[in-house]
Amino acid sequence: MKIVSFAKKTAKSKALRITLSVLGVSFVALATEILFTIGLFQVGVSGGEEIYVAILHLAAVLSVGLGLYRIVFRKKVNIVLRWIAAALTPAAVFLLAEFITHDPFRITPRIIFLNLLIIYLTSIFLSVLTRRTAVGNAVVTVLVITFGMISFYTKSFRGAPLFPWDIASAGTAAGVISHYPINFGMRVVCIIATSLLLVEIALCCNVKLNLGKWFIRLTATVLSLAAFSGSVLYLQTDRAIDTFNLYPYLFTPNVLYDRNGFVVSFLMNLRYITVEKPTGYSAKYVRTVTSGYESDKVPEDKTDLPNVIVVMNETLSDMTAVCDYETTEECFPFISSLKENTIKGDLHMSVVGGNTPNSEFEFLTGLSMAFLPQGSIPYQQFVKNVIPSLATQFDDLGYRTVAMHPYYKKGWKRSEVYPLLGFEDMYFIEDFKNPRLIRGYISDESVVDKIIDIYEKTDGPLFSFAVTMQNHGGYWDKFANFTPQVKVKGLEGNSVVSTYMSLMLESDKAFEKLIDYFSKVDEPTVVVMFGDHQPGDAVAEPLLDLAGVELASYSMKSTETRHITPYIIWTNYDTEFKNPGKMSANYLSAYVAEVAGLPRTAAQKYLLDLMKDFPTVNAKCFTEGESGKVYPVSDYQKFSELLDYSILQYSFLFDRKNCPYGFWTLDK
Repeated sequence: MKIVSFAKKTAKSKALRITLSVLGVSFVALATEILFTIGLFQVGVSGGEEIYVAILHLAAVLSVGLGLYRIVFRKKVNIVLRWIAAALTPAAVFLLAEFITHDPFRITPRIIFLNLLIIYLTSIFLSVLTRRTAVGNAVVTVLVITFGMISFYTKSFRGAPLFPWDIASAGTAAGVISHYPINFGMRVVCIIATSLLLVEIALCCNVKLNLGKWFIRLTATVLSLAAFSGSVLYLQTDRAIDTFNLYPYLFTPNVLYDRNGFVVSFLMNLRYITVEKPTGYSAKYVRTVTSGYESDKVPEDKTDLPNVIVVMNETLSDMTAVCDYETTEECFPFISSLKENTIKGDLHMSVVGGNTPNSEFEFLTGLSMAFLPQGSIPYQQFVKNVIPSLATQFDDLGYRTVAMHPYYKKGWKRSEVYPLLGFEDMYFIEDFKNPRLIRGYISDESVVDKIIDIYEKTDGPLFSFAVTMQNHGGYWDKFANFTPQVKVKGLEGNSVVSTYMSLMLESDKAFEKLIDYFSKVDEPTVVVMFGDHQPGDAVAEPLLDLAGVELASYSMKSTETRHITPYIIWTNYDTEFKNPGKMSANYLSAYVAEVAGLPRTAAQKYLLDLMKDFPTVNAKCFTEGESGKVYPVSDYQKFSELLDYSILQYSFLFDRKNCPYGFWTLDK
């Protein structure tokens, strides 16, 4: 009974409840420090990281000391100290959030002020709303540091920080995140411990805001919210960029976040959720650009049309495009041996290490990520209605149109987007019965088996578009069903590189099986395979280091090579086409239609003409055909042909009322 009575008194004691919560946070901070210090999570301390260890110990000691102070003396912190702590905590949050990735003091003072303004206004609004500074500062600390850490890991996985539109991708990211190692380096542990300390300081140093009558509290809340909202909207303007000398170029997002700070950069990017009209845009001008091209008619006789089998292979690439190295055995022996009725070359992609649906989008639509916000995902942001694509073109020609992806249907909203692009049938992970797995993913071989099974059950011509999963990162874990056999000379001990190279060999074997099958088929068939993007830096950096190249010293030309994957077009009948060598993904479907001898849309004819002058156009750079010079994508408006292309694309995606959709479809 005495225990029950004590518990009731404890529950009624506000001071004791606060003290126990503070002590709880203290315990977490101390436990975190101890676990990492004794090496439970095997966090090594390398040269230059002693400062992180010192900060870690200091944060844990201060956290525990603050908790013990409340318990031993059972009184609040001096009111002056509480006001000082409440006033300084948002500034500490800013420094800590920037410290996650870089030195915050490299940001100019005026931009630091702008970041602090946003953080302070957020804290003030929450504090006024709840009448407690503890709530405002604690919530701001948790929000800013959590999103900062997410951005840190996002950058380490895909090479780019967190964007506002990534929030919609959270479900997809969660589906593959388990395949990447979450490395808790000493810097990360330092951030965690210090964040806990800031939360505890906010709780211990609460200042209760006595704002008087309800209408005063309401007025203060509305004004603080208006100030915060107005500041966020101000960041969306060119005036803010000019006044504070903000770095405006989204095509280099890592530089943008480093120079402008995480909070300002993240909020600035809200302006890119919607796309502005290109210079000179008008419905009349769109008709002027399209007037020189006419779509082919859908033929009455649709016999003898070839099957078209497309495999967009996850992370398929030949990294010799980036730097020279030697392997213990060839990664692509079969693809290298293909000569007859084969077209091979370099395909310039818009993404590296991730964002696969953007490669799908460019191939299927003939549009380019060059004219859309960096980091955006059209499948999630812009494809909201039925739009013409390669699938609708094949549908008009009487093909059965099939999309398949041996993973979850909700990833990147594919199950919603594929029907909008005109696909008749879709197959996802649940449709693969007893597939062969390589590591934790369905193998390319099983995808080939599925393609063959669908073909054999299809009457009439087939258009199949498969997005594989076998080669998806990461490459750290070991699996009983997969033993790497290809090694890079000089990197024999690097299991990540060996795993990746061995997966390329498995893809080559699966492609050989696909070609072998259709080489024995009587119906004319075109088979296309290309890689969606190169692997992330975990594979690239060791290869570059081996070749004596620093990743950070990349020139624009080197940036171009980091976006190259192979493409292969093969037919089981005699073809004679001039090999274009290199092109970008937005041109590939038009070129495939030409090789297959299919009726083409006016847009495809336009793209093939544009490809002669600008062979590659992607989200990072473009190539001028005559000079071969590589330009950053930000220079595209200097060339009228590319500006026209951006105008056509804007009309297609964002001006449904005035878009000449007949330009993008066959003449029926």
